[in-house]
Amino acid sequence: QGRGALQDIDQLSLFKTLCKSCVSTRTVRDIVPTLRKAIATAQSGTPGPVFVELPIDILYPFHVVQKEIGGTKTARGLRGKAVQWYLQNYVRNLFAGAWEPRDVSPLPVKVPLATEDEVGGGGTTFGAQPRWVWGGNWAGLGGSGWGLGGN
Repeated sequence: QGRGALQDIDQLSLFKTLCKSCVSTRTVRDIVPTLRKAIATAQSGTPGPVFVELPIDILYPFHVVQKEIGGTKTARGLRGKAVQWYLQNYVRNLFAGAWEPRDVSPLPVKVPLATEDEVGGGGTTFGAQPRWVWGGNWAGLGGSGWGLGGN
């Protein structure tokens, strides 16, 4: 926050009404579990979009973040040393556990199958049911495509 541009936008609130789930990741070790959960949520029930916020601090390599955020090597005074200690601990916590193995196996694919009643075959003939057919010409526009056809 306080860095301008995208970093100052409350992205979670912005996407909350559009997505099934909106989450933010604060450390590198949480990226893989958060993405796995987001993908599972997107595919569950009625499939839909999810939003995962990845702050820029966790997207850069450790040495870059350490150099940019870690503070100077020669802090002067008590205040300078306290700030340096805080920043170094922040960077260490940001990357703590980042190199531990994570479960990256493929997620199970759940393909929803329609029941007999959903496809209209529940004891009646298909001839009495409306069905989708390819072709047609709508309102003289000359286009063809999917349309609802009957008997």
